Amino acid sequence: MTHSAAPSDSFTRANLTGRRRIELIALFGLLTVFIPIGIDMYLPALPTIAREFGAPVAAIEHSLAAFFLGMCVGQAVFGPLSDRFGRRMPILVGLGLYILGAAGCALAQGPLTLDALRFLQAVGGCAGMVLARACVRDLFPPAQAARIFAQMLLILSVSPLFAPFVGGFLLPLTGWRSLFWIQAGAALLTWGLVWWRLPESHPGSDRRLHPLHVLADYWAIARDRRFYRLIVPATFTGAGLYVFLTGWPNVVIGMFHVAPEYFGFTFVLNGIGLIIFSQSSARWLKNHPGEPLFLAALAANATAACLGLLFGLTGWGGLVGLIPWIFVYCAMIGSINATAAGLTMQHFGHAAGMTSALIGIVMHGGGFLASLLMGAFNARTPVPMTALMCLFGLSGLATYILFRPPAPR
Repeated sequence: MTHSAAPSDSFTRANLTGRRRIELIALFGLLTVFIPIGIDMYLPALPTIAREFGAPVAAIEHSLAAFFLGMCVGQAVFGPLSDRFGRRMPILVGLGLYILGAAGCALAQGPLTLDALRFLQAVGGCAGMVLARACVRDLFPPAQAARIFAQMLLILSVSPLFAPFVGGFLLPLTGWRSLFWIQAGAALLTWGLVWWRLPESHPGSDRRLHPLHVLADYWAIARDRRFYRLIVPATFTGAGLYVFLTGWPNVVIGMFHVAPEYFGFTFVLNGIGLIIFSQSSARWLKNHPGEPLFLAALAANATAACLGLLFGLTGWGGLVGLIPWIFVYCAMIGSINATAAGLTMQHFGHAAGMTSALIGIVMHGGGFLASLLMGAFNARTPVPMTALMCLFGLSGLATYILFRPPAPR
């Protein structure tokens, strides 16, 4: 028995006009920004929150780790639910949880409360991120998935450009709590937009939701070579990005004494790099295979990480000496993640929601562990951050080479 969840405006691939196609890709891109906005906007406020709560910065950095853990848990739940009941309602529920979590963070009175509410915010926010990928797999031909993911990154890449600036400039004017009220308000507006314009792309199914059955389905996907051979390298390189997100505010504000309102300037190049390389990837993938692009991005990522460690150890150029290598590392993530997700999703159309969720669970689970590892250092120099980024960048390249299938004779 199949349980339908499709509203009257249910869509198929055949009746997507060009304008509607652009609108849906833009909406899917919008659904993916709440996680990075939830991360980037409050980064300049970490030292301020620590002072208000009378806690060390490392304790407030744990709220980032709680956020990453919430992303893993939320995706593990929303993926199976969407394959069972459809995509639209889980997205609306997730946005509702994000609104509650963000509003709660604005009212938090201590580190532990902040950690718990950041966890709730992330659980809700990841619904849109993971189910947007599943909707793409539902509505568009499989061969176009990697290119559409790269196009969605154009919207996602705007977050590193504006969120830290907004956070840094509002911080001395309205306080850090206003940053979470803004996130709650943006999610509320998007909830209305989803209710109005998002069609149901998946009618639901009779998939069993018993935890043991769900785990068995996840394991069947995870042990498939077509899944892990691209997602594991992307997870390692992404872990380096989470190390950067966790450690960079302390490097810029704590070590190099940059004022919080100017913190966003150190993020500008990263956002520009994500835009340039994600859209270049989209153009490449239109007429070329994705594997050569994936390998080139991994190699550039690992090289930049090694040079970042060298400049961190020697202190050459101070903060300015670090920024170019951080730029290259983060820019390559746009190509790596879009290509890995798109090529992997081609093979799992029968369980697109669970596959998309598992991609997020693995990637953000790695990010959660990497963030905890970075938070364990009471760093006084950039070396712990750059060393971990180097480790993860090299691991990404090494695992891709290890899992790469042998060339045919």
